[in-house]
Amino acid sequence: MKKTVLIISYSFPPMGLSGVVRTSKMAKALSKNGWNVVVLSATPKVYLTYDETLLQELIDAGVHIYSTPSKTPPKQDSSSPGWFERTIMRPMLGQVYFPDSAIRWKRMAIAAADGIMNEYDVSVILSVSPPLSNFVIADTIAERHQIPFILDYQDGWTKGITIDQPQKLRSSAHMKLEHHLLNRAARIFVPSRIAKEQMIKDYRFLEHEDVMIIPAGYDRDDLVGINQSSHPTSKLIIMHTGKADMSGQLPAFLQGFAEVIRTSPELQKDIIISLPGIVDRALTTLIDKLGIRDSVHQPGYIAHRALFEAMSKADILFADTGSMYQIPRKIYEYIGMQKPIAIMAPEHSALSRLIQESGAGLLLHDSGNASVGSFIRSMHASWKSGKLPKQKPGFADDYAMDNFVEDISIALTKAIRIS
Repeated sequence: MKKTVLIISYSFPPMGLSGVVRTSKMAKALSKNGWNVVVLSATPKVYLTYDETLLQELIDAGVHIYSTPSKTPPKQDSSSPGWFERTIMRPMLGQVYFPDSAIRWKRMAIAAADGIMNEYDVSVILSVSPPLSNFVIADTIAERHQIPFILDYQDGWTKGITIDQPQKLRSSAHMKLEHHLLNRAARIFVPSRIAKEQMIKDYRFLEHEDVMIIPAGYDRDDLVGINQSSHPTSKLIIMHTGKADMSGQLPAFLQGFAEVIRTSPELQKDIIISLPGIVDRALTTLIDKLGIRDSVHQPGYIAHRALFEAMSKADILFADTGSMYQIPRKIYEYIGMQKPIAIMAPEHSALSRLIQESGAGLLLHDSGNASVGSFIRSMHASWKSGKLPKQKPGFADDYAMDNFVEDISIALTKAIRIS
């Protein structure tokens, strides 16, 4: 008889953001691996992206999805939040609601979970963060129905954030809550070795086996029919997928690119920057201000499956992070594509280590205009001479989701046995 796992994820398909994709692929893989998978999610007020293809593959895999209703019919709006929402409203909501604004979903989620428990014989809960409120809700439901739960950290919380931003150390209330949840959880998943080492260092009661490294991975099914082989192109296409905004290193990359075009205008005809996905209005304004509009392609959101076809036409895939331990989830899709990967990230960070190991990495640790300019010129020269780096044979196979689903399944089974 199949065991049932309840996955708690505030956002879920048909929402199509990268964090949602990771959870949906995990649900699909568990269903194919013999689990009865039930997902509890919230219906958003606004769909930034609506991806019917992600939803359909979950239905085809037999995943049961329960979405609590929105108070108003959801709208579809791909425009990014404006300055007021980003800089005023979101920080204010973070101060008003604890641990974050998604806690407003708690009462509705618990009521929905009661109904799910009556319909299914749920054996274990898997709760995915962000938002952090998913962890709190999982703890409450688990206590209410006397079943174990596992916490899946896609991003850090309290102590982890001090690696990157010491000045933004969370309050003692956050630390106390995280301590409580980690102490209660049957297992904890983190995305990288650095994250695991930091968590065990900060919470000494955790044992080595309590914390498992489960990277986001990629779905081999997404690559079926996709031509991954390198092919000569008339222009160097550098592609950044997913949400593009002012918060990371992408603005510095674009500023460096503008400087390259200004000092070497002949390169403009050779290089295209492609940004499939939601592009922040402020970043679009920056692109226009820098005078590089003719060299930047903004096709808008592309459905997840079609995105792999778009990536197959790129020469280099680009990503960035300011984090020492966080690895952008799209990186694993990049690895699956077996393309050269250019990154801007701190030296010795989890992302830098991973891309160095791949053999296909182009790394930059400095965001100054001169450094970025040299970085872009070097990529162009390697492309022109046909000497872009190639991924190590077999490297991509190690990061397919089907390699991790067995570990996830074992962790879920052990959680049931020890409860």
